[in-house]
Amino acid sequence: MAEQQATGSAWPDPPYLYKRYTQKNLERLQQAKKTGEFPEIPISQPPEPDFLLASLEPPQPPSDAYTIFDQRWQVHEQLQPLSELGVKQLFPSGQIDRIQELKKLNRTLITQYLDLLDILVKDPEQYGDRIENISTIFINMHHILNEYRPHQARETLRLLMENQIAKKKQLAADLRRKSKETLEMLQKFGVETTKPLLEMDKKDSSDMDIVDIKEEPGETKDVVMEERDKKESEAEQLHQNLISTVDNIV
Repeated sequence: MAEQQATGSAWPDPPYLYKRYTQKNLERLQQAKKTGEFPEIPISQPPEPDFLLASLEPPQPPSDAYTIFDQRWQVHEQLQPLSELGVKQLFPSGQIDRIQELKKLNRTLITQYLDLLDILVKDPEQYGDRIENISTIFINMHHILNEYRPHQARETLRLLMENQIAKKKQLAADLRRKSKETLEMLQKFGVETTKPLLEMDKKDSSDMDIVDIKEEPGETKDVVMEERDKKESEAEQLHQNLISTVDNIV
C-alpha cells in the first residue's frame, strides 16, 4: 500500500528495492548465476519484506506498456481508441471530416454549457451529469486533434529540411562569391608582381646587349640574345605558373 502511494505521488521516494542489493546478496546472486540454481528459500532482511534471490535480477524491458507516476504509457506511441480508454465516442468511426466533427462538438459543448448554467440556477444538485457530458465532449475533441499529430510531425520535418537547404544554398553562394573575389585579387596581385620583373629583365637584357655588342661582336651577340630570350621565357613561365596555382586553389 505504501509503495502504491509513493508511486502515485508527484515526487515519489526512491524505490525501497535498492536496499536488497547488499554485497552479500550480490555474491549470492553471482554464485546462483554460475550454478544456474536459484534457492526457493526467501531472504529475510528486516524491516523489509522477505524476497527471493531471483528477484534481484532486473526485469526484462517492457514491450507494450509501462507505468510511471501512476500513469500508463505505451512503448510504441499510438493513438488508442476512445473505447479502450473507457470514454464514449461522439463521432463516427472510420474516415471523417475532422473539421466538421469539431464544429459539431463545439456547438454541442456550447449547448451543454448553457444547460449547466440553467441547472445551476434551477437545481444545483443535478450539475454532475452536465459536467460529465462536457468532460466527454472535451476528450472527444482532444482525440480528434491528436489524429493530426502525424501530419503535424511531417510538416514540421518538411519545414526544418527546407530551412536547412536554404541555409546551405546561401552558404554555398557566399563561398562562391568569396572564392571569385579571392581569385580576382590573386590574379591582380600576380600581374602587378610579375610585370615589374619582366620590365626589369628586359631593361637589363637591353643594357647587356649594348655593352656586349660593343665589346665582343659576332658570337658574343648571339649568346647575349639567347640569355635574354631565356630570361624572358623564365619570367613568362613564372607568371603562368602563378596564375595556374591560383586557379587550382579556387
